[in-house]
Amino acid sequence: MPFYAIGVFTGFSMAGYGMTKHHLNHRTPGWRRRLVINLSAGILSTLVVAIFAVAKFTEGAWLVVIVFPLLVFTLIRVNREYRAEATILDEVRGSPAEQTNYSHRRLFVLVNSVDLAVLEALRYANSLRLNDIRAVHFMIDAAHAERLRSRWDHLGLEVPLTIIDCPDRRLVRAVGQFTLQACGDRGDTGVTVVLPRRSYAPLLGRLLHDRTADKIARVVNRIPHAAATIIPYDVQEQIRQRFPDLPEERLTRAYERLLARLAGSTPPAVAEHEEPHPEPGATPIARAVAGREVTVEGRLQEITDAQDGDRHTLQGTVADDSGTLTIHFHTLHPDLEAGQLLRITGTPRRTRSGEPLAMTDPTFRVVESPDPENP
Repeated sequence: MPFYAIGVFTGFSMAGYGMTKHHLNHRTPGWRRRLVINLSAGILSTLVVAIFAVAKFTEGAWLVVIVFPLLVFTLIRVNREYRAEATILDEVRGSPAEQTNYSHRRLFVLVNSVDLAVLEALRYANSLRLNDIRAVHFMIDAAHAERLRSRWDHLGLEVPLTIIDCPDRRLVRAVGQFTLQACGDRGDTGVTVVLPRRSYAPLLGRLLHDRTADKIARVVNRIPHAAATIIPYDVQEQIRQRFPDLPEERLTRAYERLLARLAGSTPPAVAEHEEPHPEPGATPIARAVAGREVTVEGRLQEITDAQDGDRHTLQGTVADDSGTLTIHFHTLHPDLEAGQLLRITGTPRRTRSGEPLAMTDPTFRVVESPDPENP
C-alpha cells in the first residue's frame, strides 16, 4: 500500500507542477485560475507523499525516497541531451551538408599485432586508394615492437609500418597528439584513423573485448579534420570454419542455438505484413513482364527522398510474397510513406540485368496505411 500510494500521488504532483509550468509559459485565457488549481493540486499531492514517506519510511518507503530523485535526475539529463541535439538540428536544417575538399588525405591503421582483424583493416584502407597509408604502432614494450616488425616483414605487407615511442604508456593521449600533428595547422589535410577490432561470439566476447578502440575514437573525432573508423572483424567465424570441432566452438554453437530458440522464428503475421499475398485483380510481382502494363499490389518496404539540383525524386521498393519491384517518381508524393500497402499500375522496365523491374511515375492507390501500434 505505501508503494502504491506514493507512486500515485507522486504522479499527481508531477502532473500538477507540469501543468503549472505550462500555464506560466503559454498564458492562455484564464491561465491564472488554472495555474492556482494545478499548483494547489501539486502542493497537496506532495504533502501526501511526504507524509507516507515519513510514516512508512522503515517499511520500504525509503527505497522510493532514494531511487525516485535519482530516476528523475537521470530522465531530466537525458531529455536535456535530446533537446540540445534538436536545437543543433534546427540550426542546420535546410543547409546541405558541406563537402570538405582536402588537398591531402592521410590514413593511419593502428596496429598492436599482426592478426586477422589487422589484415582486414589494411584491406579496407587499400580499397580507399589513398596515396598516404601507413600502419602505426605505439610502442609500450620494445621487445613486442621488435617482434611486430619482424612479423610484418615476414608476411611481406606492403603498407609501411611506423613505430612511435610511447614512454608514459598513455596510449589514448599519444594517439590524440599524433593525429593532431598529422592534421597540421593549415586545415588542408584530412586524417582518418582506422581501428581494427576483433569481435567474437557473445559468450567469449564478454570476456575478451575491451573498450580501448572506443576511447581512441572518441578522442580522434574531437580533433578538427580528423575522423576515426572502427573496423570490426569476426575472428570467431574464421576459427569456426577452420577448426569446427574445438570444444569451445561446440559450446558457442550450442549457446547460439539456445538464443535462436528463445528468439523464435518470424511470426506468420509479420511475414504476411511485410510480403502480402496479392488480392484479386492484382498480378504477382514475379509475373510482371517488362514492357507490358500491369497492376500489382505490395508493401512499400522502403522509400528514398533525394534532391538532384532543382529536381525532387522519390524511389521506393514494393514487395509481395513473390518478389520485389522498384518504383521511381519525379514529383513530390507526401502521401507516400514506408509500410503502406499500395496498388500500383504502370509499365515495368528492366534497368539492369539481374535487378528487379522498375516503374517510372506509375499511378497508385493506398490500400492500407501502417498502424504504428500494431504493424
